[in-house]
Amino acid sequence: MKPLSISTGAIVLGIILISPRFGMCQTKTDAAPAVSSGPTVDYPRDRGGVLIEGLDWVSIDAAMPSKTRAKGGLTQSLSYGAVRGTAVADYNGDHAAVQIKPSRVLICICRIMSLPGDPILVRLHPLKGMRELDGGKLPILGSKMAEAAKSDLIPADVFHPDSSVWLVRSQETLPEGEYALMLGAQNMAVFPFTISAASSGSANPATGSH
Repeated sequence: MKPLSISTGAIVLGIILISPRFGMCQTKTDAAPAVSSGPTVDYPRDRGGVLIEGLDWVSIDAAMPSKTRAKGGLTQSLSYGAVRGTAVADYNGDHAAVQIKPSRVLICICRIMSLPGDPILVRLHPLKGMRELDGGKLPILGSKMAEAAKSDLIPADVFHPDSSVWLVRSQETLPEGEYALMLGAQNMAVFPFTISAASSGSANPATGSH
């Protein structure tokens, strides 16, 4: 299958330059995420896009924030705003359309030619019919371990088994909650998913979601 370009479709609409505070690591320390040849797991060989493993591999659509703002009330442009402080982004819906059971999450970024940055997993916060991404809870490069432990960054391993394939796997089983994959710390078009014990492990039309 021909590699897809990360600049096409909805993803290109989601690249929003924000504060350098979003430049963070994806490990339990302040080092950059380690990339190795890949875990001994299978992944889709004939599909492209961002896929998460449940009962089957389920496609995750990119979600744009309904609004972004800097703490202190300064509202930023959705498409061109450069936040000069701590960025906060809100995404519509209580839950994501894609829901899986608690597990060590495995996500395949399949058949993509290139990425705008290192893939990372983050936690989202439900808030009055929205899910909030708080940049203030993501550590900057060089942050101390004590700071990273309080962050919304999910410790994960990144594997690169093929030139157009990235695998992102959480280091621990994720409890129920709202999460998202970010393709680079400055890309606010996230790929959200919900961890729910009541889930069937596939894409569900969640009440209050997109």
